[in-house]
Amino acid sequence: MTTLRQLPGRPASEFMSLSIPQLFGVFWRRKWIVAVTLGLAFCVAIVANGVIAPRYTATASILVEPRQQNVIEIESVLASLPMSLETMQSEVQIIQSPTLARRVIDGLGLAALAEFNPSLLPKESSVADDLKGIVKGLFKPVIALLKDDPKSSRGIELAEAPGVWDLNTEEVRQNWGQTRIINRFLGKLQVAIQGSSRVISVSYTTGDPVLSQQIANAVADGYIRDQVRLKTDALSGANSFLSGRIATLRQDVEKAEQAVESFRATTTITSERDGELLAEQIYALSRQHLDAKLELDTVNERLAGVQVAMRSRGQTAAFEGVASTVIDSLRLEEMRLRQEESQLLTTYGDKHPSVIAVRSELNKRRQQMLEEAQGLLSVLRNEKDIAQQRVNSIETSLSKLQRDSDSLNAAQIELRALDREATATREVFESFLNRYKETEQINFDQAQSRILALASIPTSPSFPKTRLNYAAAFVVGCGLGALIILLLELSVRGFRSPEELQSSLGLPVLAVIPKVAARNLAGWGLDRFLASEPNSAFAEAHKSVFAALRVDRRALNLGNVLLVTSSVPNEGKSVFSRSLCNSLARAGMNVLLIDGDLRASEQERRLGLSDFVLADCPLEQAVQMEEGSSLSVIAPGTRVEDPLMVLRSPKLSKFVRAAAEQYDLVCIDAPPVLAVSDAATLAELADQVVMVVRWYRTPKNFVQSSLERLRKGRAHIAGTVMTQAKLTRSARLNPYTVGYADRSFRKYY
Repeated sequence: MTTLRQLPGRPASEFMSLSIPQLFGVFWRRKWIVAVTLGLAFCVAIVANGVIAPRYTATASILVEPRQQNVIEIESVLASLPMSLETMQSEVQIIQSPTLARRVIDGLGLAALAEFNPSLLPKESSVADDLKGIVKGLFKPVIALLKDDPKSSRGIELAEAPGVWDLNTEEVRQNWGQTRIINRFLGKLQVAIQGSSRVISVSYTTGDPVLSQQIANAVADGYIRDQVRLKTDALSGANSFLSGRIATLRQDVEKAEQAVESFRATTTITSERDGELLAEQIYALSRQHLDAKLELDTVNERLAGVQVAMRSRGQTAAFEGVASTVIDSLRLEEMRLRQEESQLLTTYGDKHPSVIAVRSELNKRRQQMLEEAQGLLSVLRNEKDIAQQRVNSIETSLSKLQRDSDSLNAAQIELRALDREATATREVFESFLNRYKETEQINFDQAQSRILALASIPTSPSFPKTRLNYAAAFVVGCGLGALIILLLELSVRGFRSPEELQSSLGLPVLAVIPKVAARNLAGWGLDRFLASEPNSAFAEAHKSVFAALRVDRRALNLGNVLLVTSSVPNEGKSVFSRSLCNSLARAGMNVLLIDGDLRASEQERRLGLSDFVLADCPLEQAVQMEEGSSLSVIAPGTRVEDPLMVLRSPKLSKFVRAAAEQYDLVCIDAPPVLAVSDAATLAELADQVVMVVRWYRTPKNFVQSSLERLRKGRAHIAGTVMTQAKLTRSARLNPYTVGYADRSFRKYY
């Protein structure tokens, strides 16, 4: 009665892909998690805004302009400032320099404020300080060991040596305190370039809005004053440098002019025109030498090419690229003789007189071609010798002219060197003298930059930003809630939708049974519920199961014995079996329900299956008819020690076959597959098997293991049924359940 069918299905996927409305449904179902995380985040934000001391930021703007004043033409005292990103970043570093910070601190007396001078704060021992002392005490032996390292003894001796290394303890403490003040000052200073402009914003943040304004303006003003001071110092240094250099250069000019006059008096200088003529001759001869070298290289290249070709392809390769009527006629004659030889060989043998005569003539033509090739090679060698002799002759003449030119120009070179030195020294002296006169007349009183906007007193704190904190709390709360929801969804071990169930198992989902109140399922409540609401979503789901089974039965020509089982207990298989049979019986069908759970059935103990099979109980007493319907029920019967004796009995198998002919449907309610082997045994009696899977609860691996056990017994698994589904949740997760949950369908139930 059993057959094996391989159902098509998509490969199992670990997670179900959800659409945007379905994702919204998941979050809406767990909206209280998001509400709690948002509440906690907003509480933290409210506490933070109330506890954190407000900070105020004042901002001044500085416009950096190129320097326009140049005091010399060759080298400026202060060159124009190039407007590049590197220049602007350098100006930012100048504003953030400790030197400028020290001037502002001294000018405003910030060292007297506890906000900048930590030494003015009351010393209170904190838990962090205690922990730091404990840690230092633990590592004190290690530190002492490292201090005794002989490699560092030289440094210790140098530090302890008398002289410039000696520092007063009070001076060391004062310098350390000033460094801490400057570091605290710079830590609250923010300097940035505004976009790609030449404007630098100077911002300062303190707990006092007036103090923030004063410090921001003082930094901007100090930067401008620093530029003016830099120009003044540069001008003073330039004047001092120029005055010293002028005196030295005056002496150098006098010495250079005296050297030129002395050389003219002691040396006879040849005519400048003779030197030019000699140079023209050397130039012309050099051109001839270059042409001769090119001609020699060309001949050598041709000769080498011919020799290589003759060695690799024979003597006749020398004719390649040579235009000659004699060579062309010899080649044509050779081709004619080859054709004649080929024609004769087709008729006569190798020793025929005609063939021998043609070959003799062909050898003569080849010998003539070899003689022509040797002649061509001799011509090329003669051309090479002539070109080499011409190159040697020109090189000899050129060498002689070069020696004459060297001797002719020796005196002129020395004189020109002395004259150039005197001229250069005189020009430098005049340049420095002009620059000195210019710098005496210049007075810098304007900086390269100007304050574009002074800082105003801030009216609202820059930190904490209340709105930003609330926005961050909203984002963090939503993100944390979404993360918790994601973890909860990923931790679900069961199936959340019929699509996921079908995709994972490769079996059709026959129906999704909605969850009903527990009072409607206890005792006779199920029968009353089905009787009072025969067209409810719960009843219609069971009818759709039978419709799907009937289609499967007709397609495969199967019987009408149905086995209902599950993986583990409490999945609702017994409720499903009774509801299915009750709904079909009320529809006028003749149905038999056999409770095959002989071990842990929830029905009351009475005469039933075990009594019929083992105790020869009459069938009329074992089969109980339900009042008001055509449903027949066989209870488990008296408890037996070995249920398999009942389930494997030939009498039971014979009875099931006989009942299948009498009833429209024989439904066997089997125990869970993973609990005992009874379900696999009963599957041998059934034509179709339905696996009941509880929504959201039954682990996926349990269901897969159960199906594997049933398939090993060659059971025909018609499909699965998802039970106890909360349609208000699953309807938002998958469109398969919308038919039961949407309000527009309620008029049918």
